[in-house]
Amino acid sequence: MQVLTCSLKLATLRRLLTQSFPESLKVCGALQHVMDKNPFRLQVLVDQWPDFTTVMCRPPLEEMKDPSDPYTNTYFLYSKDPQGLRQFLQDPQTVNWKQELQIQGCQPELTSVLEEVSSKHGSQMYTTSNLLFMRDGMESEELEKMSKISDLQFSTLEPDEAYLVNEVWAFGGNPLSECYISQCIQSFPNVCARRGGIGKPVAWTMSEQSAEMRMGYTERTNRNQGVFRTMIIQLASELSFKGFPLYCHVAPDNKISQAATLRAGFPLAGRWQQWKFQHL
Repeated sequence: MQVLTCSLKLATLRRLLTQSFPESLKVCGALQHVMDKNPFRLQVLVDQWPDFTTVMCRPPLEEMKDPSDPYTNTYFLYSKDPQGLRQFLQDPQTVNWKQELQIQGCQPELTSVLEEVSSKHGSQMYTTSNLLFMRDGMESEELEKMSKISDLQFSTLEPDEAYLVNEVWAFGGNPLSECYISQCIQSFPNVCARRGGIGKPVAWTMSEQSAEMRMGYTERTNRNQGVFRTMIIQLASELSFKGFPLYCHVAPDNKISQAATLRAGFPLAGRWQQWKFQHL
């Protein structure tokens, strides 16, 4: 295992990862943040260089201090060699299997390897598999064509509004997730809608440390008005301008959000995977 820090190597790695979309999206988005301001202090790991087969982005092991915090203990993974991945994952300097953690990626075929390795370390694995949507870029005219929506005005979330997101986020609902959401609000692009431009937001969508657009929500009274489409196009435009890949995921049973995502120009691209591990 090697930790890449050289800016030229990171740029080369990013270029190579873009050739493996959509499977490499999570790692490539995180890598882009590393090459920028890197607010979550992520590290980029490869099994070897330059002929890598596996890439992982994660915080430094010493900064993942709370063994019960999977929001901090988050790893992003891409591998061209599921068989060779076993050795990479068993390196104690790569993954701390003694903690509660989560690994995210866009390769369902890695599930069996992750389950095998984690079980050897006494961890129970829980898998979430959602639909992955991705688009190649944004047209400059798209924002100009967006029509105004009743009395709503668009702005950004404040860190102290993290509790609103946390209350409805399917992967949240606890103090650790609220802290994580607040950090994301402070660190990464997001968009929200407010009535008259003031008061608490009635809709929002955010991005996180792998540049994925997540946590989208619209209050019932403001649904079916094009609010989500407007927000995701605004957020995608900002991310695209900064050079990030454009992608998001939706649960298989959420037909309304799937339709809205398609209307926003994001075609179905594959599967989004989250593997969560709890130490027994």
